[in-house]
Amino acid sequence: MQVRMVQHAVGQGGLHCGELTLGQKPLRWVYDCGSNQADALKREVGSIAKGGEIDLLFLSHLDSDHVNGVDLLLSQVKVREVILPYLNEETLVAIIARDVSRGALTGVLVEAVSDLSGWFGSRGVETVTFVDGSDDEGGDGPDVPDAPVGSGDGDCTAKWTGELVPFPETSSVSQTGAGTAKMRRAFPGAALLVMTPGGQLNWALVPYVHKPSAALMKAFNDALDAEFGKGTDKKAIAQSAKDPAVRERLRNCYEALWADHNLISMTLYSGPITPESMEIDICFCRRYPYWHTHYESPDFGGWMLTGDAHLDGLRRRQSFLKFYRRFSGLTNAFMLPHHGSVHNHSDEVMNAMPELRVGYAAAGPNNYGHPHNEVRDAVRAHRYAFFHQVDHRQFNQIVMKVRKR
Repeated sequence: MQVRMVQHAVGQGGLHCGELTLGQKPLRWVYDCGSNQADALKREVGSIAKGGEIDLLFLSHLDSDHVNGVDLLLSQVKVREVILPYLNEETLVAIIARDVSRGALTGVLVEAVSDLSGWFGSRGVETVTFVDGSDDEGGDGPDVPDAPVGSGDGDCTAKWTGELVPFPETSSVSQTGAGTAKMRRAFPGAALLVMTPGGQLNWALVPYVHKPSAALMKAFNDALDAEFGKGTDKKAIAQSAKDPAVRERLRNCYEALWADHNLISMTLYSGPITPESMEIDICFCRRYPYWHTHYESPDFGGWMLTGDAHLDGLRRRQSFLKFYRRFSGLTNAFMLPHHGSVHNHSDEVMNAMPELRVGYAAAGPNNYGHPHNEVRDAVRAHRYAFFHQVDHRQFNQIVMKVRKR
């Protein structure tokens, strides 16, 4: 088994691609696809597309700097399944209102959130899976077997654990007909196991979604009722967001509540399920490996991708740590949330990763102070970890190669 994972240099945004090879056809996944640096994004999307079909596209959330390259990606390569955090009608309207507030709303986003099934289906996506959020207690952790039950040769596939529930045809996010994607919902803790004809491999893709604040969502819904009238169809509000007057009313509803906070973000752990010493190469700047393991090293090859997760809040952080407690010790690469913002950072989370080798910020030229110096210093204070900034320059990408010994 060989795994190659790359954090592509797209600047202020995010684009990660992983590839696991055992047989002839690799299993490929992408996490986020967006950036404020359009040229870098176009270059790296083209690079990924050349590698062939993508089995899984995970989108942490719908901020423009995380998804504004999705349309380009889908136009260049086949994507079989898209995985999103679960988005109800109020959340979809809030996403539009947020981009209005930031001056980042595009017609493509309005079109997409108005009909996710049709938008993705018309671009060749077969399935859209929504992952439900966990509560503040973190649940019982992911639904992943304690140890692989088999191995073997052959092409790899990804299989969800737990029951996947199709959206009813009457659902506001479910459409039917030609050119539409099948919509389904995964419960909290659902994960993707990597399978071969001979059984399960020691590798999983484990998403985690924290629900948006119930109090803030209620307040936002109340603000919508006050602005547009109680009982107004939320989908109709979303579809009318191209109207400047509607956008201004949405801005007023949003800014009074959230300011610069993000509604929702999906983290993804990609790595082994149980401890198994791997041969690891971590390369920066397309030069010699920064880190090359030796046989006595306990490296495992896990990579934690956080999007814009808020890990600064105590309850949210504790929930995150509880959910990923089986995998934190297997993590060698960690994406610093929200491009290295100090407002999303937690030393406690990094300290829960004793074998961390690199903590990095996906941050290009920006006006937000990303990455923050306190975050840089926190990574450098870790006993093993190296800080790296993945900006818009191609040579600043990170590549991790994992080989089973």
